[in-house]
Amino acid sequence: MRILAIGAHADDVELGCGGTLARWSAEGHEIHLCVVTDSAYADPAGTPIRSEGTARSEAEAAARKLGAKLHWLGFPCLQVSFDEPLNKALRGLLDALQPEVALSHWTEDTHHDHRAVALATLHSARHVPRLLCYRSNWYLGTNAFMASVFMDIGPWYETKLELVRLYQGEHTRAGDRWEPFLQAEARLRGLEAGCQLAEGFLPIRWVLG
Repeated sequence: MRILAIGAHADDVELGCGGTLARWSAEGHEIHLCVVTDSAYADPAGTPIRSEGTARSEAEAAARKLGAKLHWLGFPCLQVSFDEPLNKALRGLLDALQPEVALSHWTEDTHHDHRAVALATLHSARHVPRLLCYRSNWYLGTNAFMASVFMDIGPWYETKLELVRLYQGEHTRAGDRWEPFLQAEARLRGLEAGCQLAEGFLPIRWVLG
């Protein structure tokens, strides 16, 4: 299968579905990663926290580890809107790749960049036969993330952590929270799926055959 995982920022797909992508890559599937924004941001005082160069270099390292191809769209971070420029960029990529599976954020994520990318994916990927939404944010909103499709990632869980750790600045900033969350999430989804460790997805469409 040709698989396209779409994230608003560098590290989103690794956090949300890195174990699944690692498993699919090991099984010989063709993996593509799309990062929508330049992923550069600063604190409220304007002090830079992450540069585009750092984010892109780390994303390229993650893509190499997955044996994937990286597609960098470069929209301004924290300013993403569900509008025609984003739709056009995603449609162009989807038309070029013709993936059999697409993965993206879910529409109820509390991060506005994530929500915009989720909506744009649902719109732009309406002809992709298999479309799944992942969770890459631990914050709760008004609706719960109700996973009902699962991937056993037991043998690939450590690879997922290795992918997340490639984002050194972000991992240093939030690693003491991210890794316990990822472990708890994988265990919960594993319990729901009947295995040890899993990733869960909210299915939009999955055409059999």
